[in-house]
Amino acid sequence: MFLCGAQPQGLLWELLLMGVMLAAACPPKCTCSQFKVDCKGIALTMFPTPLQLDTRHLNLASNDIAEIDSLQLSLLSDLVHLDCSHNKISEISKLHFLSVVKLVYLDLSHNRLRNLGESTFTPLTNLVILKLNGNKDLKELDDGIFANNVGLQEINLSNNGLLYLNTSSIKSLQGLKAVYLAGNPWDCQCPISQLSEWIFKHNKSFPDEANTFCTSPKSMVGIRVSKALVKIFEVCHTPLGYFDYFFFVIVGFAIFISGIIVASLTGAILVFFERKKMFTDEEDIDMKQYRSNRVVVRLSKVT
Repeated sequence: MFLCGAQPQGLLWELLLMGVMLAAACPPKCTCSQFKVDCKGIALTMFPTPLQLDTRHLNLASNDIAEIDSLQLSLLSDLVHLDCSHNKISEISKLHFLSVVKLVYLDLSHNRLRNLGESTFTPLTNLVILKLNGNKDLKELDDGIFANNVGLQEINLSNNGLLYLNTSSIKSLQGLKAVYLAGNPWDCQCPISQLSEWIFKHNKSFPDEANTFCTSPKSMVGIRVSKALVKIFEVCHTPLGYFDYFFFVIVGFAIFISGIIVASLTGAILVFFERKKMFTDEEDIDMKQYRSNRVVVRLSKVT
């Protein structure tokens, strides 16, 4: 009986041993403890393996990693803290976060990120702190990029290459407490008026507001974005001159005359068709009367 059951038992023991090995795995040069893997500053060029499956805190900061292995990351379903700052990561997508939905802290600062799609952070519904600062090639963010991260309390977008920021998706984050925007080359023209107004009204939510300056156009250089609203309003809402008022009067008068002409023509056409209908009805009545008289005459002749 022992011999018959030896093969299944052997396979079971192998699987159990593999599980124990994976649970106790620690990448070379990294420091591992319960639920925590620290690989900071050890000159890694690739995502470290093997990793403990129950890892909750992973620190990969200050390395030379150019790409995050989405397959390896997907095995860490209990991960809540991920620090990938000060690396060479240029691309990140929704695929990297599909299985790490418990993530609360994500640091991608000081990398080489260029494009972040609208759905990049969609799976991270529990995210509280997001750091994207120090990515000089990051020049724009899709409008709805944070729409699904309803728990966000802190977003760091400082020292990037942002010229403009659509505030629609950020304003919807009810729990947001801090947004860092300093160090970007803000282009303080008409499209940035919403951001300027938002910072002005909620400056307590912008810890680095005093260091958030316009860098263009020339007339706005050095002005704090929060204080630029008045000048932006003056540029984007130019007061009307005498010629503008005269033009609107002429246009209004032309529209008034056109309305009268259209109304008159419409009335004339309606009267014409109404009279035509009356004449037609009268002709029908006369015809019926004529036929009736002929019938009476014929009957009188017969009698």
